Amino acid sequence: MIKYQITNDYIEIFDSNEFNVKHILECGQVFRYKVTDFGYTVYSGDQKADIYCQKGSTKIFCKNKKYFINYFDLDTNYDTIKSAISGDQFVDDAIKHGYGIRILRQNPIEMIISFIISANNNIPRIKASIEKICERYGEWDEDHYTFPTIDKLSLADAQFFKSAGCGYRAEYLVDTIKSLKDGFDVNAIYELPTEEAKKRLLTLKGVGPKVADCVLLFGFYKTDVFPTDTWIIHVYESMFGLHGESVTKINRYFHNRFGKYSGYAQQYLFYSQREK
Repeated sequence: MIKYQITNDYIEIFDSNEFNVKHILECGQVFRYKVTDFGYTVYSGDQKADIYCQKGSTKIFCKNKKYFINYFDLDTNYDTIKSAISGDQFVDDAIKHGYGIRILRQNPIEMIISFIISANNNIPRIKASIEKICERYGEWDEDHYTFPTIDKLSLADAQFFKSAGCGYRAEYLVDTIKSLKDGFDVNAIYELPTEEAKKRLLTLKGVGPKVADCVLLFGFYKTDVFPTDTWIIHVYESMFGLHGESVTKINRYFHNRFGKYSGYAQQYLFYSQREK
């Protein structure tokens, strides 16, 4: 179990094989962060944290400590999770490579918008598009822009999203933002069984199976999903020497294998494969 303490100014996390901020922020689950001289700065909704990476500990400087204790999932025992999913060389090597990964508990609206933008895209472009959206429709808070509210996002048209680099996804964003503003019950997703929650998300324009799984995992902490993309297909092919298998079959294999720990396993495997 991770050890941390709370002071007036920061959360201090002591050296642990369950927390590595580089692994956490660079494993594809979050886009609003930057590398700094002292470590990283991460943004979530209207919150910000400066993360100081030091020998022996990591310090998270933030105003809302309760928010970031939840955000970094600090009260979950990842050693137990690693033990549950380990057992073959591929998984064990992936865990060893990304030992400090934690699933972030992020803002669901931000995740829906971000992962629609992420479809068939690359991380630098995704980050740039989201930053332009925040600069135009977010609120200025001391030294950064917050992620916009749905009311503010509803002011944006497709032309703006295209100018922000969202390409063909611009029309999807306008349609989905309208749905989110006009009655799509985001909070209800938390309470629904995962399959029903996924069906609801798939009614939003621009949300396909992989995007829905990412939103469920990173926005609603439904860890029994296994987002499947090109990197995961490479993992499957390496494991079995098979090529040409359908995404549905690959997704079903990993989901059946890892069950309620699927999301954790996916992050270790995804990060390891992409880093290679």
